[in-house]
Amino acid sequence: MAHNPHYSSGSGGMAYTPGHSPPGSASSPNSTSSGSASSACTYCYERKRRCVYEGPNSCRRCRKSKIQCIPRPRKAPPPDRNRISEDSIRDDLREVNEDIDKVLERYTRLSVSSKPYWEVQEVLDQLANLPPTHLNTNDARAVFAQRADPQGAQYWQEGPSSNLVLRGMINERAHVPDILLSGVVGPREANELFERFMQYWNHGLGLLDPAIHSPRTLLQRCPLLFTIVLTIASRDYTTRPNLYPQLLQQAKLSASAALVDGLKDADTVQALLLVAAYPPPVQRFTDDRTSLFVGMALRMATDLNLHLASRQAPVNRTEALELANHIRTWRACLLLDSWSSVKHGRLPSLRPSSGQIRGTDAQSIQSELEYKIFKAVNEFMQFAKSSNGALDYMELTMGFNNTIQTLRDEVHHFTRRAEDRDQQSGMLRKGILRQTIEYARMVVYSFGFTRSLQQGDYWGGDFTMMCLEAASASVNGFLERLAPLPLFKCSPDAWFEYAAFSAAFLLKLLRPQFQNIIHTSERGRVAELVKRLVDWYRSPHVALPIENHLPRVLADFLERAASHIPEYTAAAGSRGLSRTTRQTPSPPSSATYSGGFNLSPGESLATAMCGTIPEWWEYLDRELPGHL
Repeated sequence: MAHNPHYSSGSGGMAYTPGHSPPGSASSPNSTSSGSASSACTYCYERKRRCVYEGPNSCRRCRKSKIQCIPRPRKAPPPDRNRISEDSIRDDLREVNEDIDKVLERYTRLSVSSKPYWEVQEVLDQLANLPPTHLNTNDARAVFAQRADPQGAQYWQEGPSSNLVLRGMINERAHVPDILLSGVVGPREANELFERFMQYWNHGLGLLDPAIHSPRTLLQRCPLLFTIVLTIASRDYTTRPNLYPQLLQQAKLSASAALVDGLKDADTVQALLLVAAYPPPVQRFTDDRTSLFVGMALRMATDLNLHLASRQAPVNRTEALELANHIRTWRACLLLDSWSSVKHGRLPSLRPSSGQIRGTDAQSIQSELEYKIFKAVNEFMQFAKSSNGALDYMELTMGFNNTIQTLRDEVHHFTRRAEDRDQQSGMLRKGILRQTIEYARMVVYSFGFTRSLQQGDYWGGDFTMMCLEAASASVNGFLERLAPLPLFKCSPDAWFEYAAFSAAFLLKLLRPQFQNIIHTSERGRVAELVKRLVDWYRSPHVALPIENHLPRVLADFLERAASHIPEYTAAAGSRGLSRTTRQTPSPPSSATYSGGFNLSPGESLATAMCGTIPEWWEYLDRELPGHL
């Protein structure tokens, strides 16, 4: 007889092994529909006896005792951990996140992200390969515990902007930039754009410090700053030429949201300063909002008392880095305020003594020297405009020249001792400082030239030749020192305006009224200088491949202004530079600027773009015939 695995021999004869039904039976007490019955019935289990079934209904012992055979149900097995559904995990996470969000909402008015937290965390996890943050999560939990005060008391407490740990947790959970969540850029691409910004774009203001700024820490410190940095870096991102317009749109939305409901901190000030230094291109100069961004940055910086940062003593390295970040931000505020006041012919918003800080590194010293140059111009303008014409402007100008000469010597001493003087960054720093000096001289001399015309000197007196020399030096300085440097095209827009303002003045001096002062050979040299500048501003060495980049706009303006000058038409210009087609439409010739100066569109464009003084264009155009 073949062996049957369902049978086993025992003292009672043939029996079925536990857990199996008798063969041939359709149903038995220990074989229920649920399959959960035990092999021993209740009666046998209590007496610890073996339960043997010989029929389909009851076991042998119950049948002999003439009692009902009741199967004992088996306990349900524990659930398999590997079979827990993903939905249940998400439900648990959602409940935890909702509790955390309720706590976070006490410290910020912004609504939490509409994206599910696991999508946000997925983005953050992909950035885990980037440099880690110095923020401590345990410290953040301690902050939550300490600040769990009754409702009403928290009104007088400092907000999350004063605590990097708390701010980092809020930003990571609730304010992840839309450029990451929407997939416009991925984490790997974001890392690459950040590296490009630090390598090519940070030299303008020097706001970011590699010791505390990385893609991950930018996300934690200020999502707006993260978006602005990536947007600026995408201007010259050849891998994706069409990325800049997409990021620019997201940056505008992020900036508006941050100003209305965002946190007030030094990082937001830095973001506004970067927008002012690298403003989005505009179709019309009246749409330019650079001065508005500067004003908002200054207002927020003073609210945060950044001008007092230099008076504090750090107790550890983390505090030292943060204080240095605040000092660096305030120094940039002073610089952009003084530059904006010179450009628009207004008084600076900040007093000259508002927390001026001595720099130690090369970037800080450069910013300090630029500020000193603009400060000298602003002091001259403030004194000259308040004199009501009673001063000797030439004497006042000579005093300014002495101040500028002192600053020129200081610049020479600094650039000669700089460690990177033979590198591209050092050469750019030296060139832009000298260019700033020539621009400052040009602004002051043009003011004296205007006053000479107002006092009856039809030719501008001695200021005419002074302006010619300063303007020529400014344009020459750009052509010889700045234009050949590849890093210059990634500079703030203000640096392009210096030489353009001087070139616009040179074109004014090429009018027939100045033929007796500027001879034919000199006129040809001046026209060639301007043409070379226009060629460089249109070349890919300077103009970025984005719509309405400022150098290209300025080149179009200068060429339109010089189209009626014979010397300019005959000038050879620069050889070997490719010239792009005009992308900026010419303003209608019949339009009138609404700013109150009754300027032609060309004059108005020069006023807004070239950083000149409105009164000069107004008076010069009224006294001298011709069109610019």
